[in-house]
Amino acid sequence: MFTEVTPKESAIEACVRQIRGAILRGDLFPSERLPPERKLADTFGVNRMTVRSALSQLASKGLLSVRQGSGYRVEDFRRTGGPDLLPGLAGLARESGDLAATAADLLLMRRHMARAVFERIASRGPSGQGARVREAVAAFSETVAARGDVAAVAAADMRVLAALLDATGSPVLGLCLNPILAVLGEFPELRAAMYAEPESNAAAYALLVSWLDDPRAEVLAPLFDELAHRDEATVARVAGA
Repeated sequence: MFTEVTPKESAIEACVRQIRGAILRGDLFPSERLPPERKLADTFGVNRMTVRSALSQLASKGLLSVRQGSGYRVEDFRRTGGPDLLPGLAGLARESGDLAATAADLLLMRRHMARAVFERIASRGPSGQGARVREAVAAFSETVAARGDVAAVAAADMRVLAALLDATGSPVLGLCLNPILAVLGEFPELRAAMYAEPESNAAAYALLVSWLDDPRAEVLAPLFDELAHRDEATVARVAGA
């Protein structure tokens, strides 16, 4: 299950990665007790303090619990974990060949969060923050017109989303959406599928700019129906790739 760590990353990071992966894959089950620190240290080829630091980090993420005298036990991450585990799940989906299903779930969550963002903007009415969104959209369109590569288009898209989050005036929405956006950015197969036809992304943002002139919540339904349709096409590209 575990292997000796290599110097490509810090010893603590390597231990965290291996144990976290074993938990997310299901190699370690909820309530299962981990081997003693000394045995884990021997397996990883590190000292006990390194193992202890790694276990402490995993416990802070809700993956492990510890009791004096009984050591560390595995927690059910589906109930105790947070969105910071999403990158790990995406990586495991790649290994297991389940990328399309994971991509569909990530895009579904993005749509729900995006709806909350737009509803919050609508509740505030036209504001000065709309100017920042328009500037970001214009920069996105220029990147697409210049035939920027996927990385450039994705970066421009993130700037539009950041401007939209600022327009909500809500730090809560940003803290909820940021982990999802981070995973999308680190998911090359999904990112390539999302920006396979960047001209259509630019056209969608042009509609967004028009909506900002009169941000009404009641006109959002057809916009999100179209977004759902686009997400389906994105997932199909991921599956095909």
